[in-house]
Amino acid sequence: MLAACSQPTTAPDTQTEPMIAEGKVLVAENCLSCHVLSPDSAPIRADAPPLSQVLGNYNSESLADDFREGIHVGHPDMPDFDFGPRGTDAVIAYLKSIQVGD
Repeated sequence: MLAACSQPTTAPDTQTEPMIAEGKVLVAENCLSCHVLSPDSAPIRADAPPLSQVLGNYNSESLADDFREGIHVGHPDMPDFDFGPRGTDAVIAYLKSIQVGD
């Protein structure tokens, strides 16, 4: 009976392996033409930060909200993306999974 009282009340974690895998595919299809994954890689564009450090510049929830709302993110000639709600969650889950420190 006490075990039922100790159940977590938080929402399920969306950073599951399937979401991360889905995000990896979306990033490969939409982001890697300008962004590199690692800061050790030669930059494709000087104004496109490495994706493994992008959440150091952007709050993940704010970035997700901007993508969901169709708000322009990044430099002026960065394309606007509509990943849809699940795709946005998947991209953010993947980005969170690859973050490294400075």
